[in-house]
Amino acid sequence: MKRISGKNLVLIGFMGTGKTEVGRLLAQRLNRCFVDTDQVIVRQEGKTIAEIFRERGEKYFRQLEQALAEELKNQQNLVIATGGGFVLNEVNSAALRQSAFVVWLTADLAVLRERLKDDDSRPLFNKETDFAALYSNRLPIYRRASHVRVDTAEKTPLDVAEEIFCIIDRNA
Repeated sequence: MKRISGKNLVLIGFMGTGKTEVGRLLAQRLNRCFVDTDQVIVRQEGKTIAEIFRERGEKYFRQLEQALAEELKNQQNLVIATGGGFVLNEVNSAALRQSAFVVWLTADLAVLRERLKDDDSRPLFNKETDFAALYSNRLPIYRRASHVRVDTAEKTPLDVAEEIFCIIDRNA
């Protein structure tokens, strides 16, 4: 575990890849505090993500994420699940790569569509959004921001958490 000793463990990836659930499991396994950036923002603003997007816009939401990234980069030994667009901001991405071990959770587009089909809480997953284009545009950003990639398709969150734990342990 030397590789992440003192560092945060950060999960990035597209919506529906399981960052929150896997993050909670990893935090328990590693005996660390868990932070979900979307949940922190919801608590701070007193509104859902969808309400923030609707009332203030995506730009405002991304500013909230940047402020949170600045705060989190000075903390240690956290497991952090980020929102799907958290690393779109190069400042956030750079802060994470320098102060954390970043794991990119992935899944095929078809798997993500199936996981998200009944979820009304995601402002960027709706009929007006070109989901495939959004997905494709983000892939190179996730690739650059991460240290390692883990596919979550056809795996339970517990399986994914165990795989990440083994990666960390193997590279200690």
